[in-house]
Amino acid sequence: MAKLLTAFVAALAAHISGSAAQTCSFAPVEARFTQLLADAQLPGGAVLIGSPSGIYLERYFGSYNAATRIPIASASKLLSGVRLMQLADRAQLNLDAPLASYLPQFTGLKGTMTVRQMFSHTSGYGNDSGDPVVFDRSITLAQAVDTIAASYPLQNGWIPGGQFAYGGVSMHIAGRVAELEGNSDWQSGWLSQIAAPLGITTINWQAFGATLNYSIAGSAQSNLRDYGRLLQMLANRGVGNGRRILSAAAVAEMTLDNVGSLPIAYAPPGVNVANTPVKYGFGGWLQPSVNAPAGAPPLLHSLGAFGYFPWVDFRRNIFGVFMIRGTAGINSTALPAYLDMLSAVETAISAGNCLQSEITDPILVDTFEG
Repeated sequence: MAKLLTAFVAALAAHISGSAAQTCSFAPVEARFTQLLADAQLPGGAVLIGSPSGIYLERYFGSYNAATRIPIASASKLLSGVRLMQLADRAQLNLDAPLASYLPQFTGLKGTMTVRQMFSHTSGYGNDSGDPVVFDRSITLAQAVDTIAASYPLQNGWIPGGQFAYGGVSMHIAGRVAELEGNSDWQSGWLSQIAAPLGITTINWQAFGATLNYSIAGSAQSNLRDYGRLLQMLANRGVGNGRRILSAAAVAEMTLDNVGSLPIAYAPPGVNVANTPVKYGFGGWLQPSVNAPAGAPPLLHSLGAFGYFPWVDFRRNIFGVFMIRGTAGINSTALPAYLDMLSAVETAISAGNCLQSEITDPILVDTFEG
């Protein structure tokens, strides 16, 4: 028996050694990211790439380290979308019910918009991400939404479900619906129902100062790893840290295009350059996975104005975060670099034995369910 065990161990060691010799390289990803930091004259950044089984690459540049937490701007939208979808998954709200059934102060056409429309920029609001009511830290989310109901008409003759117009006001309203139907303050609900089971400790909605008027679409902050934990859950079809956060069907629903043939009334410049026509899921942009055949599962991302770029490639079941904080609008110039990096990631994983040899530190080894 001892000889058999010794032989088995030797054979296993040889197999592992042989696998390690076939490792894939993410050097082109790191080089392109280094170039982006230099071109934008940024003091630091970070890159995370992983799968449901663990991490392929975690790298910090310049002044950034594992403790660095930054405002993530519109990368908040995907975090918020997960919470709304979780409530729908638990039958605590209906994504397609009229808003007036939750908030009767919204009357007329405004009362007909749905949470699905509010989280896919098809509600009749849009081009309003910097609106003062969304970032007024002296009031509550409930007070902000009451102001919107009383004083904010739908814009430019737009109607619910009639056009795509990117913005933040409609998501603010949906956040208040989540508070009511989830029986919890927005941030408290997110932290207890998503952050705690996933082991997340750095994400909250206080990026610009203490407030109870959480900017659902843009005031979250995070480090590198914690956002990675959420993305890993999505890549693992709803399971993270051994806990089911969403059903597999709910994750799939987040990747369904809600724009279709609707006219594009407003899309932020440069954010969607790789994707014509515009496609948007539930809290995130959709674009084809790199080198994907027609009909393949999409890549979901939620690029923020300061350059924070979280993504999940559902075709390959991989995810990543490209983490920078630049000035507002850097997303337009950073996106071409990110597309280069995504292509390099795809090449590396296709060419090497990444799954066996490049997982250096599994943050969450989850049981795949569905």
